[in-house]
Amino acid sequence: MSRRLWSGLRALWPQVPLAAALAASGLVNLLHGLRHPLPLPGEIQALASVASPLAALGNTTEVILGGGLVLVGIGLLWRLRAAWAFAVLLVAITAAVNAFRAQGTVAIALPALWLLALIVLRHHFRRHTALGSLLMTLISVISVFAYGSFGALLLGGDFHPPIHALSDAFYFTVVTLSTVGYGDIVPATTEARMFVVSLLVIGLSIFATAVVSTLGPAISGELARIFTPEERKMKLKNHVILVGEGSIARNTARELAARGIDFVQVVAPGEEAPLPERPVVQGDSSEDPVLQQAGIADARLVIAACDDDSENAFISLAAKDIKPEVRVLAVAGSARSIRRLKLARADLVFAPAAVGSRLLANLVEGGEIPAQFQDLLEGRPAGGAA
Repeated sequence: MSRRLWSGLRALWPQVPLAAALAASGLVNLLHGLRHPLPLPGEIQALASVASPLAALGNTTEVILGGGLVLVGIGLLWRLRAAWAFAVLLVAITAAVNAFRAQGTVAIALPALWLLALIVLRHHFRRHTALGSLLMTLISVISVFAYGSFGALLLGGDFHPPIHALSDAFYFTVVTLSTVGYGDIVPATTEARMFVVSLLVIGLSIFATAVVSTLGPAISGELARIFTPEERKMKLKNHVILVGEGSIARNTARELAARGIDFVQVVAPGEEAPLPERPVVQGDSSEDPVLQQAGIADARLVIAACDDDSENAFISLAAKDIKPEVRVLAVAGSARSIRRLKLARADLVFAPAAVGSRLLANLVEGGEIPAQFQDLLEGRPAGGAA
């Protein structure tokens, strides 16, 4: 029972605790902002009629940042790289805003703690999907425009000429974020200037993050295609994609090579491939561009042979998303993981420990082992297995 509980907790770490922490922090900011509207300076009489219907928006900064944290928290549950990038940005901005407003030690320390956790655990958030990146980008961009438009409208009297219409506030936001700076509307008070500074910092940071998270994989893949020598390009058909660099992946690679089966190896960045002389792709195997570079469009089988069962589940899901008809063979660390991997759309699930224990029991009972396994029993593996 304790081992099953520990296995279940490992599958939830670290995405669930981080997602819950960020979503809870965002929800607190969101509710606090809705209960406490942005205080308007007494001299802004022109906004008296506008402030009433906009009061439900509350403190613009807290509402936008809080809503953004809730959304990226949901994205972290799927280990999305785009969600991680936006989470780092929003948490850093939240900490800076809280420090600027002198909201207390706890309000600054908590975002700083989440930021440290995100940086330390960054390797766990490597999944890239085009849809996930697009959704995160759209949500973030819409949030920036909402922050700029409503903030400029609420502080309308602090600009010259004053901003009294939402269309003028949206125009000012677009001009500011595009860095055109026509100068037809300028901040006239310190509060307005600080708002414009925050809009530029938040907006440009989110736009830069959106470009990197959305276009980065495509650009890196195109650069790799340009600078990869012709002889290393893979033009395989009906081949096998082998993912992993552990002992199971190494032995499987040797067996496939010994039997003359065409295959492409996918290993994590910086890891050594089981057979360096065979075609190798380095990258996160749960990302679409990596599997596409390995030729999944023409592959007949994907073997998810990582040491982590959760990684194998993500690989299965990613492979099926790209090519639903491809067969996926997932390796399970224990018999208890078989059902979870089947739920991740794996066609076949192989648990070496469970199979090995049954073969061992057969040997104890005097049962016969198939002839193709005799070389292993006698200690002279034909395929060079380790």
